[in-house]
Amino acid sequence: MKFLKKSILFLVALLGLTVFFAPKQQLYYQAEELLQTKNIVLSEEIANDKGFVFSIEGGSLYYDDLEVARLSEITFWPFLVFNRVTAAPFTFSDEMQSFVPGMITQLYIQYSILNPLKVTFYAEGNFGTLSGNAALIERKITLDLTASNELIKSAPFWLRKLKKLEGGVYRYESTY
Repeated sequence: MKFLKKSILFLVALLGLTVFFAPKQQLYYQAEELLQTKNIVLSEEIANDKGFVFSIEGGSLYYDDLEVARLSEITFWPFLVFNRVTAAPFTFSDEMQSFVPGMITQLYIQYSILNPLKVTFYAEGNFGTLSGNAALIERKITLDLTASNELIKSAPFWLRKLKKLEGGVYRYESTY
């Protein structure tokens, strides 16, 4: 029993040290280069490796030379068995305000080895709340939007493309 406790403690310490000393900043720059091949650019950001947590502060997100959003902070929690990305708060650019009004106050994307076949996400802002998941094996994404009155009044064209469910929830399903 003593050997089992020591083995588990050693394994936890090894995983903790692996996360703490992982080259998170270099991995971020590699990911940034990969995104640039898809015309997605994050500029003017400051990357900080804080040991167990990696954060990106400030910056603007561009897609095909079109500014999409201005970011405050993105935080990565790479715990190997449980990974989470949070972004709070960020505002859409003036060009994107016609698609999504206002700002996003909370956004997170989460992956866990307890449910390794799904990635879940949640967002909240002036548009209402958005929750959903991506099934990795089926390659299917499902989004449920509870629209705010502000979003319904602005009547964006894409809202009509979503399937309306009971309780004012709009659903989007797609395969990728």
